[in-house]
Amino acid sequence: MLNEFLLLATAHLFAVASPGADFAVVLKNTLRSGQRVGTYTALGIGLGIFVHVGYTLLGVAIVLSQSPILFDLVKYLGAGYLLWLAFQSFRSRPKAASTESEIEHIQLSKFKALKQGFLVNVLNPKVTVFFIALFTSIVSQKTPIWIQSFYGIWLAVYTFLWFSLVAWWFSRSTILAWYQRHGYIIDWLMGGVLVVIAV
Repeated sequence: MLNEFLLLATAHLFAVASPGADFAVVLKNTLRSGQRVGTYTALGIGLGIFVHVGYTLLGVAIVLSQSPILFDLVKYLGAGYLLWLAFQSFRSRPKAASTESEIEHIQLSKFKALKQGFLVNVLNPKVTVFFIALFTSIVSQKTPIWIQSFYGIWLAVYTFLWFSLVAWWFSRSTILAWYQRHGYIIDWLMGGVLVVIAV
């Protein structure tokens, strides 16, 4: 089971580290609203992982994989939500240059940040496919459910910690000072990334 866990953790590590919708929303929220909001976004993503693990353990993953209509519904809901976030990013405009002490964040509530992270992760069909593939190809049917639950907790906690680190890194004062002047470019780029992922 140690080999099983190591394979699972390694595959997940590479998946989380690769840029995607989760990374884009954490980056956008951190740069626009600060580290705390970015961390709450990361928490939402971590909680979203529990949803994927939950339906995988309950066997719903098999239903999703065997039902093209249901799976398409999840895909279109996810794509629509990403397009809505992209639209919000495209509304960003240039701001006057400020000193570091004058940097102002766009206010985003902790709950809204958590909700955004959660929905982006849960409605992302790539994550659904990843978890179906991960658990069906790596985790043995003989592995006890409590061990599989431990796997799920690990994946969720690691995801939260990774994106919290992303939020911490991109909340540094020098990065924020640059973002205050040029952030609309990042917003537009992130909007473009979200559109591409949605498509």
